[in-house]
Amino acid sequence: FHSIIVGATSSVAFLSNSLLLFIIYTTSADGIGSYRDLLAFFAICNIITTFGHIFLEGYCHMTEAGFYFFPRTPGPLIGGVSLPSIYCVLFILTYYQVFLILAYHFVYRYKTITRLYNSFTDKWRRKHWITAAIVVYVIYVGCFMTVVAVGMLPSEETRRLVPPEARELYGVDLTDPHTGFIVLAVRRFDFATNTTYRSAESIISITCCMFLFGATAAVIVFCIYKTTSAIKSVDVRITSATRRMHQQLFRALLIQTTVPCIFSYTPLAMILLFGAMTG
Repeated sequence: FHSIIVGATSSVAFLSNSLLLFIIYTTSADGIGSYRDLLAFFAICNIITTFGHIFLEGYCHMTEAGFYFFPRTPGPLIGGVSLPSIYCVLFILTYYQVFLILAYHFVYRYKTITRLYNSFTDKWRRKHWITAAIVVYVIYVGCFMTVVAVGMLPSEETRRLVPPEARELYGVDLTDPHTGFIVLAVRRFDFATNTTYRSAESIISITCCMFLFGATAAVIVFCIYKTTSAIKSVDVRITSATRRMHQQLFRALLIQTTVPCIFSYTPLAMILLFGAMTG
């Protein structure tokens, strides 16, 4: 059943984003300008995310402590880190990078409608926006990787605390250094001493992740407020047709953001956060 769900959703995602790319580059719409490229970039990232979820998907096992994410097979060590651990990080990254790209959409839309407000970005060209996007993306990914390295990658402690049923259920030995995983567990249960304690590393990493996601959410909320005000404001001197186009694009962006937030990001965040804290 799980394979059917993954196959169906992946097929829909691939076909819909491919159709969007086809429409973008075969339809004449000079009015949207560089926004055409941003939409295309978003579609390409969605396709990459789709393939990432197909080829990097592993197991997610919930224990009394929290969650263990691990691939289906072991792999070699690269710089002291198992390749499967890298796969797990990439799997998570391909999922949450979409949220960052959505935030960039809102920033771009906000700066487009408020271009006459004497902002330092008014004279930015495509290369400036691309450079800014790359810099922000690198910083975001770097922070994310640091957070994961601090509290989620395997260590001697987390390998020692691996639940014994994992090997029985999945046939994967998580105590093997060549088997990588990501652990999201604040409450740790020591099977040797039969005691429970809280992991400072996990608390720090989860807090930092919440800060990263909260920062992108704050940017989106700010841009929604400012863009809505600008579109309705009479001080923004644009033609009725241009104003209508901005309203339509902004409404589409809101739907594009609201749907995954309601049905994907928010439920998953609640499940992971609650499970990591309580087990």
